[in-house]
Amino acid sequence: MLAARSLAGSLRRTSVLVGALSTAVAMMTSVGIMVGSFRQTVLTWMDAQLTGDLYLRPAGGENADQHPTIALGVAERIAKVPGVQSVGRFRAYEIEYQGLPATLAGVDVDLKRREQSLSLLSGRPAVDVLRDLSSGDEVLVSEPFANKHHVKAGDTITLPLGERRATLRVVDIFYDYGHEAGFILLDRATMLKYLPDPAPTNLAVFLQPGVDQRATRTAVQRAAAGSDLLIISNGEIRREGIRVFDQTFAITYALEAIAIVVAIGGIAGALMSIVIDRRREFGVLRFLGATTAQIRKLILVEAGLIGLLANATGFALGLVLSLILIYVINKQSFGWTIQFHWPVAVLAGSITAVYAATVLAGIAPARMAVRLNPIEVMHEE
Repeated sequence: MLAARSLAGSLRRTSVLVGALSTAVAMMTSVGIMVGSFRQTVLTWMDAQLTGDLYLRPAGGENADQHPTIALGVAERIAKVPGVQSVGRFRAYEIEYQGLPATLAGVDVDLKRREQSLSLLSGRPAVDVLRDLSSGDEVLVSEPFANKHHVKAGDTITLPLGERRATLRVVDIFYDYGHEAGFILLDRATMLKYLPDPAPTNLAVFLQPGVDQRATRTAVQRAAAGSDLLIISNGEIRREGIRVFDQTFAITYALEAIAIVVAIGGIAGALMSIVIDRRREFGVLRFLGATTAQIRKLILVEAGLIGLLANATGFALGLVLSLILIYVINKQSFGWTIQFHWPVAVLAGSITAVYAATVLAGIAPARMAVRLNPIEVMHEE
């Protein structure tokens, strides 16, 4: 009761403390929710996109204006390897559409194999959309492309393909987080009609159920010998993708930690100044019979109440800020929609750590209050 009344009686000072810490907690909460939502979205997206067991691409980096291609015949040799069910071919070109860069890609459409490989904004079954895609001059565009060029399902886009200008109908829009410039996806047969270069830029190898992946991978390497190809498994792509993602946002968590440490340091300093200002109060309490443990508890409870208020205020504000980051800033900056996700473990751990650190920040002021000599304090007054 005394701790709560003390905080209420010195609102001019305690409100600044709560405001400073709640600002740091709000930043921590908003970025934590945004990063956690983005991470879970990327994991879900990779689950949908990475349906193959092995992926092959030319070794080395890509050129500035085109993707390097794989020699003809490699896909056919790999398809004959025992244990390989099928091989999907992918061809990509870097193009410009309305003055902005984009990637034009052709892919083998296999309705059974790729049924679950696309997540669509319309919510339609992927098998129906892919069936439409393979029927003629139809395209799928990624969400970043659709947002940048204000394209929706049913619209048409015109592309200069070789010596012809092709008018293609947008069948649907798919979620994509790999390329902020955007993708235009065609059936490979449709692309070959306009750009008759069958050399693929990437291969996806689908293995038969139950085969030894390591042995089959070795056989695939032998079949692709002499082509200077990089072979990556499904699991390796996932691990590397998450590693890069976590590494990218590591500095964000470091900045949040610095802000919280500074805010908690300010609380410790402010509590010390409060103890100095309330020396007479503590002296009176000691004369009235308060023990050193009760004085210590009084300061620690005040620090704990500050932590509770800051966490509650900061969490509420951080939730609002996270919605702005996810649904406004990210969408305007990159063109993709992040699916909201509660990173419960991260938030609970962070908020608990902040509260514990706030209480610990009251230890030094509590020691100062306990060491005050009530006789000297009252004599000074």
